[in-house]
Amino acid sequence: MNKKQKVIVSLLKEIDEICRQNNIMYYLSPRLTLCAVTEQPFPQNPLFGVVLMKVEDMERFRRLIEEDPREKRALESMKSHKWFPGFYLRYENTDTICINLDRTRDYEYPGIGVNILPLRTSSVSGTAKSRISRAENGWTQLCDINQTESGYKNRINRTLMRLQCLINGRQRQAARLYERFCREFQGEGAEQYILRRRKQTLTFPAEIFAGTKTVTLEGEEFQVPAGTEEYLTICYGNNYREIQEARYVIPSSMIVSARVSYAQFWKEEGNYEKYCKERRKNSRRLVKARKYKKYFNECWKYVVLCGARMNLGIFYKSRKDYIMNLYKNEDYMALEKVFRPYYRMTEKSLQKGELFAEDVEIFDIYVDTLEKTGRTVQRSKISSLI
Repeated sequence: MNKKQKVIVSLLKEIDEICRQNNIMYYLSPRLTLCAVTEQPFPQNPLFGVVLMKVEDMERFRRLIEEDPREKRALESMKSHKWFPGFYLRYENTDTICINLDRTRDYEYPGIGVNILPLRTSSVSGTAKSRISRAENGWTQLCDINQTESGYKNRINRTLMRLQCLINGRQRQAARLYERFCREFQGEGAEQYILRRRKQTLTFPAEIFAGTKTVTLEGEEFQVPAGTEEYLTICYGNNYREIQEARYVIPSSMIVSARVSYAQFWKEEGNYEKYCKERRKNSRRLVKARKYKKYFNECWKYVVLCGARMNLGIFYKSRKDYIMNLYKNEDYMALEKVFRPYYRMTEKSLQKGELFAEDVEIFDIYVDTLEKTGRTVQRSKISSLI
């Protein structure tokens, strides 16, 4: 193991000791459990240090650390840091550095750490779940300007969250959200537990987490769910033993080191706050530029479509007498063959909410041909727009 991996293992061991002393149940993440069960080496990715806890146990752990903080250690959450990006905890070694230069505000102490993710109960009412989900969506987008999702609902959630932060103060709003989350998603007698990540949501039967068993990872003992096989099957499928760790390359936007602390690094490199401010400005410009690029690409595609539609309309006008002659003779088989390019162009136009009707007489013949040849799907779409 390299030094960064050793730091993560030492943090995991500290979490294990605290939990055992205070009767708190925790579970290694699916990836670390897979490494322990299949005897694979510890992951190279410094962000793979993850454990799971039920919401009530996670909150107990947070209070214990705050009451008895350890030297060169920090525990961060939305309760303590106004830019913290989600409903989880992060236990860090402050004598190291692990920072994403595109998200410099996420952590107050950007050292190598272990994320403690909550296992949410599924017994929450639909209204409460929807309310928390909207708040979480809005908060996540406010924290990450580079990954802002488009869409009407996302914009509403982001705007409402920004207004609440302006009214209540960002730190107060963050603490309120965290407290509400802990109230809503804890409780005994749950039938299922939900693990929610940014791009993945997993649902586990409660029996999996009814107890724990001990596994060995890099010579140290840790806890995993008693239903380990079902736990890994839900996460990775029946062939989970065949999964191999992909080669990891540190992204250019990441700075990771176990040899120097983040404070020392920025003292040597220059003004951290000024650098972060400039980086955020550049990120905003880049996000805006991407939106403009996407908009202009869509505009150009529409121009190309209109040009193709105009050219096809001219082509059919040149064959108008032939088409009308076929229509008078009720030769719908020949008309269907003639109208194949017309059909494809109409499909593209309908996707834009428009009709392809460069010539009204040809369009009427085409609609009648659709009806006579049994192409009712496109016929109904046209009828809805007429």
